Amino acid sequence: MIQGRITVHPDLARHVAPGDRLLSKLFHPKGAMVMDAKFQIIPKFELPMEFRIAPALDMSRRSKWQDYVLEVFTDKDQNVLGTAPGELIGRTPEAVPLGTSGVVLELNAERQ
Repeated sequence: MIQGRITVHPDLARHVAPGDRLLSKLFHPKGAMVMDAKFQIIPKFELPMEFRIAPALDMSRRSKWQDYVLEVFTDKDQNVLGTAPGELIGRTPEAVPLGTSGVVLELNAERQ
């Protein structure tokens, strides 16, 4: 499991609206590939907020990888595959080892 807090950069906070959803994505990077992605949709949220996320487990109750990248983004139009104006994104700069706590994910850029 990885734990931490999701925040929004003060200059971009005006883009977060009551009807927005928050999506989290957990994956292991392997070159340019995204391995074992896990998504979570949070229909109602308030920032800052605490989070706990864990990867999928195999039948032996083990994760496939020992580190993961976390990404969060807002969704304004109920279309996670597209990007609407004002949607924000935040991401860990590198893979985070399982068991890490205190991760701060900041929504600090507009999605493109």
